[in-house]
Amino acid sequence: MKTIAMTLGPIVSTLSLGRKTSEIWAASYLFSLIMKKNVDKLRKIDGVQFIVPYAEDDALFDAKDGGIGRFHDRFILQSDTIDLETVRRKVDEARDEVADLVAKAIGEKEEKIREELRGYVQSYLYETEEPLDNPILDTSPWLDALELHTPPLPNGDGSLRRFLRRNVIVRSEFAQKSFGAKPSFQSIPAIAAQEEDKEIERSEGFKNAYRYIAIVHADGDNLGKVIKEYGQKGNKFSKKLFDFGERAAKTLKDFGAQTLFVGGDDLLFFSPVLHRDGRTVFDLVEALDEDYAQTLQKPETTLSFGISVTYYKYPLYEALERSRNALSENAKFHPGKNAVTLTVQKHSGQSFAFTLGKEEASYETFKELLRVVLNEKTEIPHSIHHKLDALSSLWQDGDHQKISNVFDNFFNEEIHKNKFAEGLKSIRKLTEKAAGNKQAKARLFAMLSTIKLLRGDR
Repeated sequence: MKTIAMTLGPIVSTLSLGRKTSEIWAASYLFSLIMKKNVDKLRKIDGVQFIVPYAEDDALFDAKDGGIGRFHDRFILQSDTIDLETVRRKVDEARDEVADLVAKAIGEKEEKIREELRGYVQSYLYETEEPLDNPILDTSPWLDALELHTPPLPNGDGSLRRFLRRNVIVRSEFAQKSFGAKPSFQSIPAIAAQEEDKEIERSEGFKNAYRYIAIVHADGDNLGKVIKEYGQKGNKFSKKLFDFGERAAKTLKDFGAQTLFVGGDDLLFFSPVLHRDGRTVFDLVEALDEDYAQTLQKPETTLSFGISVTYYKYPLYEALERSRNALSENAKFHPGKNAVTLTVQKHSGQSFAFTLGKEEASYETFKELLRVVLNEKTEIPHSIHHKLDALSSLWQDGDHQKISNVFDNFFNEEIHKNKFAEGLKSIRKLTEKAAGNKQAKARLFAMLSTIKLLRGDR
């Protein structure tokens, strides 16, 4: 029995070519579509069994998929009938078919675009006839190594830059086949404020938080432990991940998010920071966590998130990179994982970031405080950040009695006891958790700065 695996790229550098939601979508979907065609061609060959991705549902391979990329950048198959050359030929056919769609969209000759994408799209194949106890885990080191040897890319992105224009994408067969109709891509302002009109601040009750967009990357934690349990039945695990993707896509749509990719345990989407119904992006995170837990039924694996919150006019490709780095360089390295890293870029240029484990008490306190403040159910003093900083020498050593003294003695006016009472109670809890650690203090101030910024404080 042969095991053949493939990894596809370069995804990250292609995403960087996009400047609008439609362009980022097309850059991402390009690779999902290539992989979709790869799998569809190969699964029809007698004796081929896919381990990754799940490929047993014919409906997966219909032209219409709601504009959501569902195919990851890797596949793993097993067969005693197929050879590597046949796989390579099918891979080339899939890439060329997508190249033809690109050529048609930009009005270029098919052979020219085929040639460009042959050099630009990197497909690395790995084959072994050794018996594998766990095909997913056993092939991963080889695929990881192959990805590190990506050569300098030719100028194949020239045609892609022409293709990745909103007016080209919207009218292209490439997008129309996916959506099943003329695609409709929401602008960043429209997603942030949940309004059809691109002009922001026109509706009654407009909140400052509607000026900010959340770009979110998510990835499963500790999946190796779960995959190990499945052994040679990795296709059953792939089915679980596919089912999670279906749930997640519905959850994201219900929240008004623009989904770019839902494949395996990976998610990429644009989301309102504050939904019109009062929920925040952290409530969306919680809903996705529930989808993941209910589908996989494996408490040892969780989701970690990288969230970039930026002003709606901030360059999209930079915000995308901030989100990706927040996940890969911070949340995934948090002890125990199951974490959220939030990076915030102010309109003025100042930025701050913090990471919270979702099992920490501070995470729940922050989530609730953010929600009630943004929905104007609770208020906090405008000067709270500066006042706590000025008084830090009195509470920073971690003595909870000193913290109580600070709040009792310096926040003891009538306005503190009435208007700000509930907000100060939550801030006291966060301060208690931050005391005695400089890093935790910085995290506390980043949380407070986030709330104040989204509320609209100067």
